[in-house]
Amino acid sequence: MTSAQTPQLRRPMDVGQIIDGAIRLYRLNFGEFLAMAAVALPFVALVFVVDAAISPHVATTAAPLLFIPLFGVLVVTQAAMARAVADVADGNRPEFNSVYARVFQRLRTLLASGYRLLVGVMVLFITVIGIPFGIYLAVRWVFFSQVIMTESESTLQAIDLQHLPISGPNWKRTGPLAAYERGFSSQASAISARLVEGVWWRTFGGLLIVNVVAGIPALAVQLAFFAASPIGAALASAVVAVIVFPFTATAYTLLFFDLQSRERERVSIA
Repeated sequence: MTSAQTPQLRRPMDVGQIIDGAIRLYRLNFGEFLAMAAVALPFVALVFVVDAAISPHVATTAAPLLFIPLFGVLVVTQAAMARAVADVADGNRPEFNSVYARVFQRLRTLLASGYRLLVGVMVLFITVIGIPFGIYLAVRWVFFSQVIMTESESTLQAIDLQHLPISGPNWKRTGPLAAYERGFSSQASAISARLVEGVWWRTFGGLLIVNVVAGIPALAVQLAFFAASPIGAALASAVVAVIVFPFTATAYTLLFFDLQSRERERVSIA
């Protein structure tokens, strides 16, 4: 993408603009974005095929074992896409080698933060009654990889997790949920939560719409391969999931830029 083609990305946007922007960026950087997402294809295909090939009883046990490494791969590819979109926002062409070099520099921080947050959310989901709180925290923490790939190390280290401020109603600031959030937060998730503060429902709605749009191709493939072999359908679904991933990851990053811009506006007004 040339500088003349580079849109203004770090600005407030509505959901329609975010989706249109993600589609445009993917179209203009199709080869680079798809190559970055294709890193996850072997892992995604393995999980889909194994899940389709084994019995439901075995799948209940195997699914967590398959998901744990897959989650790490998705964190890495999401971080790569976040860095690539940030490069485009800075007027640079995203290149596979340079992007993944930056990702590997932050790999330890990415995985440590990602798995810490995953445990925090999954513990709540396991309790069943904690599912609404798990969703609440997942939305607050969702932009941790964008934060890690766009903020400096000094900015991250300046966050004091022991005295992490949580605003809002009293139940949120001083109750068990606040203590739980402090216990599982990382520096990156703390910045993400700060951006989402006060606009949780808007953020949740934006994420939901993006995922519904991204899910349409996957649904089409499932219907097309309905009568085919389970393994064939699983492989096709894995390929489609990887092809669609750059759109989803780009939309998430544009939503992150939107929240950053709105926070800057709030600070400047104050």
